[in-house]
Amino acid sequence: MPALPLRPVPAPRETVFSFLSRFAAMNAATATDIAVDLGFGMKRFAQFEQAALNRLCETAALDRQALHNLQSWTGTPVGDAWMEFRQERFPSKAVRSPVMRGCPICLREDAKVNPNDPVSAMVMRGDWLLRDVTICCHHEHELVPLWQEGKPEKRFDSAAHLRDLASTIIAGEFDQPRRAPSPYDLWLDARLTTGEDPTWLAEHGLFVATTMCNLLGELLIRDNAAQAESPTDLQARAQAAGFEVLSKGETALRAAFKALAASTTSKWVSLRGAYGRLYDGLADYLKNDGFDPFRSILRECILETWPFAVGDAVLGQTLSTRLLHTPASAAIEIGTDKKLVEMCLIDVGAVPEVDPRPPALQTFSAPEYDSFLKEIPSLVGVPEMRDAIGATAIQLKALSDAGILRPFIRHPKVRSPWRLSDGLALLAEFDAVATPLSPPSTSWEQLQLASRRSGLNVGNLVAAIRSKQLQLGRDTGLEGYRSYMVLKDEVDQLTGRQPRRRRRDESLPAGELASDHAVKLGISLRAWFQKLFTAGHVSARWVPHPTNGTEVLYLTNEDIAAFHARFMTPMTMQAEFGVS
Repeated sequence: MPALPLRPVPAPRETVFSFLSRFAAMNAATATDIAVDLGFGMKRFAQFEQAALNRLCETAALDRQALHNLQSWTGTPVGDAWMEFRQERFPSKAVRSPVMRGCPICLREDAKVNPNDPVSAMVMRGDWLLRDVTICCHHEHELVPLWQEGKPEKRFDSAAHLRDLASTIIAGEFDQPRRAPSPYDLWLDARLTTGEDPTWLAEHGLFVATTMCNLLGELLIRDNAAQAESPTDLQARAQAAGFEVLSKGETALRAAFKALAASTTSKWVSLRGAYGRLYDGLADYLKNDGFDPFRSILRECILETWPFAVGDAVLGQTLSTRLLHTPASAAIEIGTDKKLVEMCLIDVGAVPEVDPRPPALQTFSAPEYDSFLKEIPSLVGVPEMRDAIGATAIQLKALSDAGILRPFIRHPKVRSPWRLSDGLALLAEFDAVATPLSPPSTSWEQLQLASRRSGLNVGNLVAAIRSKQLQLGRDTGLEGYRSYMVLKDEVDQLTGRQPRRRRRDESLPAGELASDHAVKLGISLRAWFQKLFTAGHVSARWVPHPTNGTEVLYLTNEDIAAFHARFMTPMTMQAEFGVS
């Protein structure tokens, strides 16, 4: 088919539809009429049927490069609901809208080229089709709605619509106050024109990049959204704010995500409360791998901020390991009171005593404190600890003061701060080195008595036992910590005293002083055994004290056996029946 004599010259950024419509206007026809005259309906041109485009090239004397330029600024369908626009892929709805927008100043300048037939000169630019473009960077004028039409074959007959609008456009009735393009606007315009991008966003598709700028920007300006003068102004502000962060790269984006989570003042912080449509958008685009880098960054920030449990799904990925806890989530997991857990965590520095973060974000490392948390439900109070190790309250306090046994939790309000395993480990350590004494001679004394007599604290004595400066004995008639004994002479040597010189009465049968045996029975009252002896209830004898020679009451092994056959004390009952 020969070329028609009246035909337009393609303008920069012009679309196929604009060119076809101007071609029709020059030949006194509508776009629909000329499409039919070329042998194809307008719908087949709208669908980019190759035969129709070839016929347009013939009749309008277009070369292949010119047609390619027209197509690239129009958008070509590729697959279901997607289009290729300027060598980038966009959803069709991002390039095809029922509302046709344009820059009235561009159109007015076009009209001056042919004042007698301005419509045939008015060019619809392809960048106006893209919803993410809000301004003509050349004239610093926002794109304004020109007409709205649902049917594509009518919508894209621009000459038909402009014929009714030309006079008002030329008169300036569509003009709006100018505004300077933002860095986002200039970046998008340059990338559409040349494909060049000096920012971090060059690594990402343009649809992904513009979508992220919009979604992130909405969050960044949400507190100031009311200041926007119009929906277009609001969109432009959001795009500029999002681009300001994203253009700087991954580090800036991570910081922004962290700041968004921390900026809330509400008591409970939800993901959607912190990240709004951005979170939903990344979840909606789970099948689009172009968003994977941003999804991964947001997921990592979420997992570094929120206490998700094993099995929870975050942006399409199921958590196999818990990374964070709050006192509340830890209490639920270990099955104990939240307040107790919180005090224990404060004690070890896992969380601050005064935490300004909302409760949902008062997190700490779950792996780091996993073993610590597991200990909390089994902690016991002082009575249970004393019973477990066979110690009196005074003895347990002495061990604690000396640092031999430390409460697992030192928070003053925790009533069960002790870990039984610590006490049992100490007993096991002593049992491994102690010599059984059955019964012990008067040269041995209990650790607590040795500490009181010598002035050395229990910590000094235990350190000497561990360094083998003191021998350790164990009275087989007693249980637990109170059964451990040390040699008096060795204790005196630690203090620098001269060893005691004792007179031995070889005629005395085996036994011990009544006062020493009373201590083993848990009776500390002075002369208690002497009163029983005087009243005739027990058998014993008076003998000279081995050191100072004064008369003291002495029990032979037979006397001791006779006493136990007739009497019990709370301590001997505890040893025999195994209860407190």
